[in-house]
Amino acid sequence: MNKKWTLLVSAVAFSAMLMTACGGKEQAANTNSTEAPAAATDGNGINIEASNWKFNQDVYEVKAGEEFTINFKSTEGFHGIGIEGLDVDIQKDGSKTLKVDKAGEYKIFCNVICGPEHGNMIAKLVVK
Repeated sequence: MNKKWTLLVSAVAFSAMLMTACGGKEQAANTNSTEAPAAATDGNGINIEASNWKFNQDVYEVKAGEEFTINFKSTEGFHGIGIEGLDVDIQKDGSKTLKVDKAGEYKIFCNVICGPEHGNMIAKLVVK
């Protein structure tokens, strides 16, 4: 009987952890900010922001053969990004500079199990 209770408590704790990983809300210091939101592209970089359970854009574009920087930020909850076919693994907040020579479309996904809509956190990196 004791093993059943231990298993039940462990399962509930694990479920709670999964539900709150993305669901944690961070309060902004100044809710009346007049600052404009960051643009999705910035010179030779792209700005990707993740919130519960989406990215700030569906598509990000860069030029093939040119170095660019991915600036990633979790604005709500705890997220990360990976890009299929590229060596990108960023969690919470961070940047990575890379160059992609092959034109095409690359899948951007949340690489942190973050809650019930985790599987829907998908965007595209289009290399032209």
